[in-house]
Amino acid sequence: MTTESELMQKRQEVREEILALKDQIPSAWIFNRLGRAFTPGSAGYWLSNILWLHIILAGSPFLLGLVLRETEKLISLWVGGMLATEGVIFAIVMSHFAVQSILDDTANKVVEKINNVGDLSKLLFWFKYTWSAPYILYFALPYCLLWALLGTVSNSAFIQEFTGFGFILWSILDGLLAGVVCHVYFWTCYLAFRMKTHQYEMNAFSPADSEIVNDISEMLTRTIYMLATISAYVTLVSTSKLVAPQNRAIFSFPILVIAWTIIIVQFLLTRSTLRAITNREKWKTLNRIQSKINALEAAGDLSDKDTAERLLRLADIHKQIMASKTSTFDLKSVSTLFSQLMLPLLGILLGNLDKLSTFLP
Repeated sequence: MTTESELMQKRQEVREEILALKDQIPSAWIFNRLGRAFTPGSAGYWLSNILWLHIILAGSPFLLGLVLRETEKLISLWVGGMLATEGVIFAIVMSHFAVQSILDDTANKVVEKINNVGDLSKLLFWFKYTWSAPYILYFALPYCLLWALLGTVSNSAFIQEFTGFGFILWSILDGLLAGVVCHVYFWTCYLAFRMKTHQYEMNAFSPADSEIVNDISEMLTRTIYMLATISAYVTLVSTSKLVAPQNRAIFSFPILVIAWTIIIVQFLLTRSTLRAITNREKWKTLNRIQSKINALEAAGDLSDKDTAERLLRLADIHKQIMASKTSTFDLKSVSTLFSQLMLPLLGILLGNLDKLSTFLP
């Protein structure tokens, strides 16, 4: 088997394996079972999922509360609990779309540009490993426990008595889905970092203008927008009239700072990866030209006109490539980051329309 045919076969294998993960990730596993009575992706499919998620996340704790006679406590915590549940459902749906988009782009665009069988094998292994149950639980369980602990302690202080086991169950169920969302965020950050370790087919004379650079940039930028949308929803709900005024005042700014930090970290990782990819390809080409210059200088007669012209031509190409850009940090990327940062801020503004209206004539 030739090297080229082996590479093509490996690409096909990796593409199929990555696309198969679309039905194996936790969110897809949940949605496909809760919406199995309908065509995947249809309106009925999503309505069924939203309905069942509310029944499971909020209904189960109330059934336990009825059995343990804790309904009064649960009713007093209803608003806060439902806000958390709505936020978690929205976040798991958005993170599902983000991962599905990444898997599609990786399989159909990125894999096609990787020109090394070894890198393809490493990429596939990484995808399978990071979506294995033990790896996901490594993130989800600690986050779930922290969510349940903080939720129980803070709400017990709010009602000045123990929340009851029904609310603990509510917190655990919400925390499990929130933990999966947490895993998605760290996974996308790791993915952005991981992308720079592979060898790609690129434009040798202007690496920054290569198709793969644009593909990776668009893929990760869409992910940041989805994270920003989740952050906007969280800031909107947490600063709305549904939350006590004192809590709105306390949590508004910290939530905005956390949202901005999440977005900026992902943005910087993306720019760092793109720069590393283009810079590596640039120096690969420069070193190849330098080797030809050195070989020509060692073997040829510099007084010979043809030899001198070839050296000057190679030197000119070397200079042009050296001057080519390696960074994708430009006005367009800055404006994109600005629009992403505005989404969480927009959530706060919408949540505080009642206060903003007092400043209007």
